[in-house]
Amino acid sequence: MRTRRLLFQPGAEWPAIAGEFAKPAAIYRGFLLPVAAIAPLAETLGTIVFGVRRTIAGPLTVTLMDALAYGILTYTLSFAGVYALAWLIDVLAPMFGGQRNRVQALKVAAYAATPYWVFGVCAIIPPLTLVGRVLALYSIYLLWRGLAVVMKSPKDKVAAYTLVIAMAGVIITLFVRAIPYIFI
Repeated sequence: MRTRRLLFQPGAEWPAIAGEFAKPAAIYRGFLLPVAAIAPLAETLGTIVFGVRRTIAGPLTVTLMDALAYGILTYTLSFAGVYALAWLIDVLAPMFGGQRNRVQALKVAAYAATPYWVFGVCAIIPPLTLVGRVLALYSIYLLWRGLAVVMKSPKDKVAAYTLVIAMAGVIITLFVRAIPYIFI
C-alpha cells in the first residue's frame, strides 16, 4: 500500500512514484479521494461525539449539522488545495533547478501530504488533535524527499524549495480550514 510505503519507506517509494505514468484523475480518484477523507472524517466524528472542535483560538462548541457541513466543505476544498500546491510546485520548479511537469508536481503535492491526512485520525478525540498536527510535520520531510526525486531539484536547492513550498502549504491549509467557517 502506497500510504504505508510513503510513511515507512519514502526513500524507496519516491523513485517508484517518479517513474510511474499517471494521469491527474487517477491520482485524485485512486489516492486522494480515500486518503484525504481520513482527517475530515475523524474530525467530524470527534466533533459529533464530543460536541467540541479544536481551533487555533481554542475549543469551539459545534452543532451536528455544522460539524457535518464543515467536514464536507473541508474535504472538498482539500482537493483544490492540493491542486493549488501542485501548481505552485510546478511553477517554481525552474527557480530551484527542478523540471516543470504538472503531473509530477501533483504527485508531490498529493503524496507528501499523506502524514497530514493519516495522522488527522487523532482528531477523532479532540484533545489529541494537536498530537496529529505534530505528527503531520513529517509531511515536510516527505516534501523534501519528493521535490528532490520527482521534481529533480538539486541537493543544493531542494532545502529552499522545500521551505517555500511548505510555507505555501501551511497558508493553503489555513485557507482550506478557514473558508468553511465563512459559510457555517
